[in-house]
Amino acid sequence: MPGEPEVLDDRSPVRLVAAIRQSVADGIVVEGGDLEPADRDLPLTEELSLGNVVPARRREFRAGRIYARQALQGLGASNSVIPVGHNRAPVWPTGVVGSISHTRSLCAVAIGWSADFLGIGIDIEEDSPLPCDLAELVSHAPELEHRKVIESRLGYDLPKLLFVIKEAFYKMYFPLNGRFLTFHDVRVELDVERRAAKVTIAPSSRLAAADNGCFEGRFGNSDGILFSVFDISAH
Repeated sequence: MPGEPEVLDDRSPVRLVAAIRQSVADGIVVEGGDLEPADRDLPLTEELSLGNVVPARRREFRAGRIYARQALQGLGASNSVIPVGHNRAPVWPTGVVGSISHTRSLCAVAIGWSADFLGIGIDIEEDSPLPCDLAELVSHAPELEHRKVIESRLGYDLPKLLFVIKEAFYKMYFPLNGRFLTFHDVRVELDVERRAAKVTIAPSSRLAAADNGCFEGRFGNSDGILFSVFDISAH
């Protein structure tokens, strides 16, 4: 009826992207949204690099590449083809680093210039709790100390948050040296007030001493979607 306020659609994709943008370092461009853009065609090189996958995976992939090109445009980079590499990660244009993440209905992309960042990792997941067996796979016992207190302050499942943080960290870390890490190779300390996470690589006979650094990322929750972002400055 005339004069009645307009009823807005669900704006969670907009709020998610805005929340991530507030969490990243200056110089990182974030784009994303729902999977509706996946109905558009992609360059043949990208489609062929994906291989034979189920329709849901192809839909995620298409949306991710379209948002990635929006991010490249925002960064001022060339509007390039972004195929899948041999390690299944995106092959970014020369001079660009970044990563892409999906849920069943949303996608987010974070990129920056390699002159500014050695690596960038992002992960988004629905904030539904992890089953007990997966929680044990993802977490060290010390990471779950004071779990009830932390969850009461955050309002969501701690093991699921640890999963998101470790996935984002891995997406940043792996392209730097191609070294595979398990969930138990890294340890997370949370600063709940700052929504910050400190990640250290646990001592291991598998990993070189040079790997035992300390890295800080950010995390948050927007409309039931957990997110985490990590970067390594090039300066």
